Amino acid sequence: MKAYKQELFEQKTPYLQWLKSQEANLRAQYGQQQNQEALGKQMHTLPFSSCMDSVKKGEEPDANVAYLFVKEGGSLSEYATAVVAKAFSDDADAVLVYADEDYRGSLRELYDIEDGTFEEEITRPYCMGGDSASYRGEPWFKPDFSPDTLASFFYLGSVFAIRGDRLLETIRKYGDDISIYELVYRIFMDALDRRQRGEREGIIHIPKILYTNDSCNCAEYEGQTRAFCETDQNAISDKVSIVIPSKDNAQVLQKCLQTLIQYTNYGNYEVIIVDNGSEPAQKLWITEMIAAYRSEHADLVIRYLYEIRAFNFSAMCNAGAQLADGKYLLFLNDDIEILDTEEGRQWLDRMLAYAGKSHVGAVGAKLYYPRFSGNNKCYKIQHAGITNMGIGPAHKLGGLDDAGSLYHGHNTQNYDMLAVTAACMLIRKSVLEEAGGFDETFPVAYNDVELCFRLYQRGYFNVQVNEAMLIHHESLSRGQDTSPEKQNRLIDEKKRLYRKHPAFRARDPFYSPNLVQWKKDVEYHTGYLYDFDRYAKQNLLEDDGAVGKRKRAVFKKYDFRNFLHATCGGMAKIYDRLTGYRDLMFHVDRVEYDDEAGITVEGWCAVRNADNAAIPRKLWLIDTMRTFDFRSVYEFDTAPKLREDVAEFLEEKDSRKGTKNAALSGIQVTIEKSALKPGVYSIGVLCKNMLICDPKNRVKIDRDTERGVMQDGK
Repeated sequence: MKAYKQELFEQKTPYLQWLKSQEANLRAQYGQQQNQEALGKQMHTLPFSSCMDSVKKGEEPDANVAYLFVKEGGSLSEYATAVVAKAFSDDADAVLVYADEDYRGSLRELYDIEDGTFEEEITRPYCMGGDSASYRGEPWFKPDFSPDTLASFFYLGSVFAIRGDRLLETIRKYGDDISIYELVYRIFMDALDRRQRGEREGIIHIPKILYTNDSCNCAEYEGQTRAFCETDQNAISDKVSIVIPSKDNAQVLQKCLQTLIQYTNYGNYEVIIVDNGSEPAQKLWITEMIAAYRSEHADLVIRYLYEIRAFNFSAMCNAGAQLADGKYLLFLNDDIEILDTEEGRQWLDRMLAYAGKSHVGAVGAKLYYPRFSGNNKCYKIQHAGITNMGIGPAHKLGGLDDAGSLYHGHNTQNYDMLAVTAACMLIRKSVLEEAGGFDETFPVAYNDVELCFRLYQRGYFNVQVNEAMLIHHESLSRGQDTSPEKQNRLIDEKKRLYRKHPAFRARDPFYSPNLVQWKKDVEYHTGYLYDFDRYAKQNLLEDDGAVGKRKRAVFKKYDFRNFLHATCGGMAKIYDRLTGYRDLMFHVDRVEYDDEAGITVEGWCAVRNADNAAIPRKLWLIDTMRTFDFRSVYEFDTAPKLREDVAEFLEEKDSRKGTKNAALSGIQVTIEKSALKPGVYSIGVLCKNMLICDPKNRVKIDRDTERGVMQDGK
C-alpha cells in the first residue's frame, strides 16, 4: 500500500518530480562553484517591487559587473547566482539573461490535494525548507527572446540580469527615471535591431527554475508598454487584400462575406475569392452573390478568380496574392465568421498593428469554435498559435474554454509564436514575396507552418494576436482529416516538412523544452516522463516451454468463455461470476500511430470489488491473421497511470464500494514502430491470469507502408 500511495502522490505532482530531477542536476553542476568570481562574472543583486519601479537606485551602475534584478516577495534558488554568472561568462555577447520561475503554496492550492490525503513521510521530501505547509508548483516556463510578447506584458517576470555597461548606456540615453519595464524594452529593441542586421541579439533565456514567488497568486501582467512601443502608423490606412480560397461552399462563403462586410471596422480592403472549380450551380450562386454585394456597397472591390484545378491550398493562396493590390495580404478561410461585438469588429485593426512592424512576418488571430447552443458561457478555443512539439506542429489550448488566463496569458496576451494558422493570417505582401510565397509542394497540410518556419529563419517574428477574435467553422470546406488515407497524407507531409527544415525538428524557441514534447497535449504541462511515457518492454510469447504452456492456458479459458457467451448466456454469467471475469473491466480510449513516437495504446483496466493497488497487468496484442491453434502474441509491460476519472466511475457504479485504489488503473503503452510485424492485432489485457479484449479496437500495421491505423470493429 505504501508503494501505491507513493506512486499516486508522484503522479499527482509531476512538477515536483521534474523539480527533483532539476535540483539534482544543478547540485551536481554547481554544488562546488558558489564562488562567482571563479565563474567569471561578478554579480550585484538589485531588489525591485514592480517592473514599473524607476531604474536608478543609489550609485551609478558599474560597467564591469552584471546586475541581477530580483523581485521582492520571493526567493532565488540556491544556485541561481552561479547559473546566471556562468551564462554571462559562457557568452561574451550576452547582454540580458533571464530564467524561469515557480510559485509557493499548499498542496491544495497548487495540486488540488487536500490536507491529510498522504502521509507525512511521503510529502516531507517535497516541502520547502522543512515547512510542511509549503510546496512549489505552477511553473512558468518562458519563451526565448520574444519582443512582441514583451510589448504585451513584462514576461521576464521576477528574475533577470543585465550587463553593467549596457545598463549604464541605456540609462544615459533614456534617463535614469525610466522604469525597469522600459529599460528592458529598450534593450530588447536594440537586440532586435542587431538580429535584423544578422548579428546575435544577446538575449539569453535560461530554461531553469531559479526563483520562487511567495504567493501562487502573483500578478504577471503589471504595467503597460503602449506608451513606449513603436508601431507602424501607416498600417491604419493601407489597403488589405483579403484572399479567400473556396470551392463548392457558397452558403458558407456567403456567411463569411456577410459578416466580414457588416462587422469589420477597418474599411480599406478588397476581397479576392480563389475558386479551383466549383460546380456550375455553386459558381452561379457565388457570381450572383458578388454582384449583389457590389450593388449594395459601391466602394467594395470583390474579384472572383475561377480556374478548374486540383485542390492545392498553397497554389490558391499564391494565385490570390498575385492579383492583390494591397500592401497587406490576409489569407482567410471561407468558413471564418466575424463576431458582432465591439471587440470582434476591431479584429483587423489589431492584427494590422503588428503586421506593420518591420520585424514581424505572419500575424494570426485567436479562433473560436462556434457555439452550438445559447447555454455556452464562453467560446471554446480552436486556435491560439501553433507550437512545434517533438511530435510535430500542434495547436495549443484547442478545445479549452476561453476563460481566465490560460498558462500565463497564452489566450489573453499577444505572443510571439513559431507559427500561426493560415485560416486567418495577415502578412505584408513584400514579406511574402521575399519569402517566395507558399510552398506549393504542400497542397493541404503544414503549408502555413512551413511558411512560418521560413519567415522565422529569415529573421521575422510571427505573432499570435489574441486581441483579434473570430469564429472558425473548422474544416467545413474539406472535412476532418480522420480517414486512413488523410492520416497517411498528413504523415507524409510532416516528414517532408522536417526534411526541408531539419533545424526545427523537436525545437521551438517559444515553447520550453521543459514542457510536454512527445505526446499530444493542448495545454502547457510539465514534460516529466513517467514510466508509462517511455517505450514499453515487449516480449513475443513463444509456443513452447513454460511460456507456451501459460499462453495456451490463458487462451483455453478465454476461448471457452467466448464459446459460452455465444451459445449459452445463462451459463456464461455463472462462469464469469465463479472465475472473476464479471469483475474484470477493460476499455481502450485510443490507438494512435505517430511516425516519431510509434504506436500508443491508451485506456484502463480495473477489477471491481477488489483492491487494485497491487494487481499486475500486461497488454497483449494478438495477431488475428494467425490460425486458431497458433496465435502470435506480443506481451508488453504496463506501468501504472493516474486515472482518477476511472476511480470515480467505479465508485459510483459499485454501490457496495468494494472497489479500492483504482486511481492508478490507467494503461498507456507506447510501442516502437519496428517492434511489430505487419498484421492486424486485437488488443487485450492479461489481468489475474485472465485475458479480456476490447473488440471495438484493433491495431493494423500495413504490410506495405508499415503505418498503424485505428480500427473500429471493422
